[in-house]
Amino acid sequence: MKTKLLLILTLTGCFLCGNIFADATGAATISNVTAVNGECVQSTTNNGGVQFWDVQAGGTYDVTLSNVIDCASQGADSSIGVIVQNSVGGNICPLTATQTATGVYTFRVTLSGQCETMPILYCTTGCSTNTGLKAQDAPGGNLGHLRIATFDGSCAVLTNPSCSTSPTPPPKASITACKFYDKNANGTKDAGENYLAGWPFGLCPVDGAPEAQTQITGVSGCVTWTNLTVPGDYTVTEANALESNWFHSPDPLPPPLIVNGSSVIVFPAAGGNETRTFGNYCTSPSGGLTLGFWSNKNGQKILTGNQNPTASTPMLGSVVTVLNSCALVNANGSLHTFTNSYAAFRSWLLGATATNMAYMLSAQLATLKLDLTAPSGFGSVDGNAFDLCSHMTINGLISAACDQLAAPGGNYTIQGDPTRLGEEMLKNCIDAINNNGDIVPTTPCPKSFASPTPCP
Repeated sequence: MKTKLLLILTLTGCFLCGNIFADATGAATISNVTAVNGECVQSTTNNGGVQFWDVQAGGTYDVTLSNVIDCASQGADSSIGVIVQNSVGGNICPLTATQTATGVYTFRVTLSGQCETMPILYCTTGCSTNTGLKAQDAPGGNLGHLRIATFDGSCAVLTNPSCSTSPTPPPKASITACKFYDKNANGTKDAGENYLAGWPFGLCPVDGAPEAQTQITGVSGCVTWTNLTVPGDYTVTEANALESNWFHSPDPLPPPLIVNGSSVIVFPAAGGNETRTFGNYCTSPSGGLTLGFWSNKNGQKILTGNQNPTASTPMLGSVVTVLNSCALVNANGSLHTFTNSYAAFRSWLLGATATNMAYMLSAQLATLKLDLTAPSGFGSVDGNAFDLCSHMTINGLISAACDQLAAPGGNYTIQGDPTRLGEEMLKNCIDAINNNGDIVPTTPCPKSFASPTPCP
C-alpha cells in the first residue's frame, strides 16, 4: 500500500490549517499538477464541479496556477513568489513560480514532512505568510489545499490517514535575508524602495540546510536557508560590491541587528524563523554646474538661448521665472527681483559674499535651481536624488532653503545672528552639489562581486 498526498480543493477538508492562512483569497486557481518522478497523480471532479488532485506523499510536483491577475503586473510578471503552508512539518518556501502565459504560472515543490491539508499562497515575499493571496480550487470556488491520502498499488485513493499518530518532526530553524536599494540611506525599507536582485549572501554554518552556503537574490530580493539545526548560532553576511561607491546602510534598530553587513542569529532548541533585511545605497556625481559656470560665456549662451550673445542679449523668460520662484536676497537683505538682463544677473551672482549669509545662500541656491531646470538640456541634476549632507532630497533641500530665506529674519544673517549657522549649513550642502559632489541616485549604480562569494 502506498501513502500518497491528495491535493483537495475544498475548505472543509482542512482541519489542521488553523490560523496559518493569509487573510485574502485571490482569483488564481490550481489548474494542474504533474508528477516529476513518476509518482501517482489522479484528477477527479465531484458533482459540484470542484476538481481534486490525488498525489503521492513525499513526491515532487509541478503545480500550475491559472488566472493570476492580482499580482503586481496583473498576470504579466515574469515570476511570482509562492508558499506552500502547513501546520505540521513547516512551510515550504520561498518557491518561485515562472510565467508560462499571461496569468499562468508553474512552480515545483518537493514535499517532505508535511501532513494533512496545506493551502497555497501566491504573490508572496520571501517566507512571509503575511504577504500573498490564497489560491482557489476553481474560479469563484473554495480554498485550494494539499492533503495526504493513502493509495493502493494501482493509484486508486483508499483513504486519508490521521496525522495525530504521526511522529512530531524535530524543531528546525530558517533564515531569510533580503536586500533593498536604500534611496535615502536610512536603513529602513520605505515605500518606493525596491528589492535588489543579483546580490550574494552567505551563511555559516549551514547545518542541515539543503540550500547552498552562498545564495544570490532573485527578483524577490530575498534568499532563505531552511532545515537549520537548533540550538545553534548562525551568521548571515552580505557580499561587498567591488565598486567602492556602494555602502552598507545603518541599521536603525537599537541595538543594531546588522553590523557592517553581517548579522548573528541565535536559535534556541525550539527553533524558529528569522528575517534580516539589508539596505545598501550607492553614490554618484550630482552633475551640478558651478556658480562660475553660470557667470561665464558658456552659461550666458544657455541662459540667453543665443550662441553668440552680446552684453545686451536678454535672458530667456523661463530662466527669469525660475530665478524669481524663490525669495532670493541682496547683500543688504532686500528682495532681489531678476529681469531679463544677463549682465545684472551676473553682477548679482558674482557679488555674493558671506557677510550676509543669506546673500551667499541665495547665490548658491540660484545656481542649483539653474542646474535642475536650465534650458538646452543642461538640467542634469536630479531633484529626486538624495543629498547625504542635508539628509534630504535635492528638491527638499531647495524647498528648505527657500523657506529659510522667506522666514522672519532669514533675509539678513550677519555674524552673531542665531539663524546664520543653519543657513551656512544649507549653503555648504548646496555648494557641494553645484560642484558635482556625490549624491545618492534614485536608481542603483552598476555592481559586481568577487568570486567566490562570502561566508562569514
